[in-house]
Amino acid sequence: MSTNKVISELEQRVASLEAALVEARNYSGTWERIFKESYWGIMVCDAITDELIKVNICYAEMHGYSISELLGKTIYDVFAPEYHSDLPEIIHRIHDHGHHEYNSVHIRKDGSCFPVHTDSYEVTVDARRLRIVSVWDITESELKEKELCQYRESLEELVRSRTRELEHSNEQLRMEIIQRKAAENELAITNQRIINTMESISDGFITINRQWIITFVNKAIVKVLVENGIHDNFIGTNFWEVYPHVNRKIIDDNCLKVMKEGQPKRFEAFVTQIGQWLEISISPTESGISIFSRNIDERKKIEKAVEEEHQRLYSLFHSFPGLIYVQEDNHNIRFANSNFQAKFGPYEGKPCYEVIVGLNTPCSDCLHRIDTKDFKSRWKEVVFDNRFYEVYAQPFTDADGSRLVFKVLLDITERKNADRELARLERLNMVGEMAAGIAHEVRNPLTTVRGFLQLLTTKENTKQYQEFYELMIEELDRANFIISDFLSLAHDKTFDFELTNISEMVRNLFPLLAADALNQDKEIILELEQVPDILGNINELRQLLLNITRNGLEAMPVGTILTIQTLRVEEDIILRVCDQGAGIDPVIFEKLGTPFMTTKDQGTGLGLAICQTIAVRHHAVISYESNSSGTTVTVKFPGVK
Repeated sequence: MSTNKVISELEQRVASLEAALVEARNYSGTWERIFKESYWGIMVCDAITDELIKVNICYAEMHGYSISELLGKTIYDVFAPEYHSDLPEIIHRIHDHGHHEYNSVHIRKDGSCFPVHTDSYEVTVDARRLRIVSVWDITESELKEKELCQYRESLEELVRSRTRELEHSNEQLRMEIIQRKAAENELAITNQRIINTMESISDGFITINRQWIITFVNKAIVKVLVENGIHDNFIGTNFWEVYPHVNRKIIDDNCLKVMKEGQPKRFEAFVTQIGQWLEISISPTESGISIFSRNIDERKKIEKAVEEEHQRLYSLFHSFPGLIYVQEDNHNIRFANSNFQAKFGPYEGKPCYEVIVGLNTPCSDCLHRIDTKDFKSRWKEVVFDNRFYEVYAQPFTDADGSRLVFKVLLDITERKNADRELARLERLNMVGEMAAGIAHEVRNPLTTVRGFLQLLTTKENTKQYQEFYELMIEELDRANFIISDFLSLAHDKTFDFELTNISEMVRNLFPLLAADALNQDKEIILELEQVPDILGNINELRQLLLNITRNGLEAMPVGTILTIQTLRVEEDIILRVCDQGAGIDPVIFEKLGTPFMTTKDQGTGLGLAICQTIAVRHHAVISYESNSSGTTVTVKFPGVK
């Protein structure tokens, strides 16, 4: 064979191979496009290892993975665990027959399962066994199949049911005819019984059709109308003609409304034609309306008597000096007298704890529901707005069955103050008796001892003990000062009273007070008004001011200010001392003025007690106000009349 011929054949073969290659590429591209764009999930796996080699996007989305996440997984990773035991049998059939279709359940990435139909082929490519699997989700088709099956079953059951119904229909119809005849007879008997009942009752009863024609009137109505001069045959007549003089407004507002709207009405009316109070109930019926009327004259009299009794009771409550209110089971106030309203304001629809003490929740002793059986009346004391109240509580059950508590609040603040003042006076009286009994007896030996100590201080051989003698004399003087305080408590009569001006007294003492304040690195400010004179003992009033002022200075830290004020309030003269201390302990506050009660290391506890005694002798009142920013002591003197 010539060389040219061989070359020509080779060129033809090359051209043929290139054409076949192009055709193969086109064919491969077509299948690649089908693989990627198919609406079925398509997967290629190794038939030996079951490893997924290639999947299309539909298969990946069906299982909730990306394509890259699926590659390298096995078919066991996408089958539901309960189907793993079936896989060896399925793979064996695919290998033996080259093809197998079956239904199974796959599992998504999120763990949810879904039914699928699978079509599998096994092929060999380049001596490698591959399995090509196409999968589609049959969830919807299974649901439809299930619905179709249920529909078919229900249809069959319906046919059977209809057949049974038809079989019994004739028997039922026959029984219904018999029962209807029996019911008609029973209805006739019942209607007669109802008519007999309506005729026998003492209440009036009328039935009216939609043309306002009276279709039934019982004997009670006939009797009342006959007694009032109406003797016509009422059945079959027009309702408006029979009752021409009755209050037409009530009929217009009620009878016509019931006939039109079909809603029952009940009301009370005084019928002038028969001179009676009636309770009238109008009800709609199929053919019109029915009217019941009942004489309530006696009830009205009782209601009037009850109302008058209520008014008398309310008048009594409103005139009572205490604060009276009635509390419901839910703590709301149902009634309160005028004194309660004047003290706490409006109460309607509000709970007692909000009205009285301004709380958002019930008080601790009101948390439990009212038990009228075990709950007994009781007295207790409470404090509102710095006022003492004695509270009386008595549970009872109202006429409507509701559980209520009747409570009375009595303001006993003045009584408490009087008791406290009486106790203080008794203590002062006791101290005074003690002072009167022992002060002079103690002072005499003290004077003797002090004289001998002064004598010893003049001796040359005792000069070395001079300091001790002076200390002992100072302590004796202090003891003598305490005895003088005792004696001042013992004074119980007014003497040497003259016209004295409080403002002038404060100005005269100011240099002494200012010096005390300066020594303690504190300051005193005067805010004095021109006030009228009062009757008093100037020495006792100076002692009163000195005691109160020095107490205030001792209670204040360095660098603070004490203010002394005088002013006139109506007919009273006010002396007020305001310090900037830390305030008084609440426990101590209640005991202010008690003899021997002191918070000072060197105090006698008689300073405020003496002030109280001086105030009583001058018919004055001392009051205290204290908080964390300081204490204010106010002395109120009566003006000269």
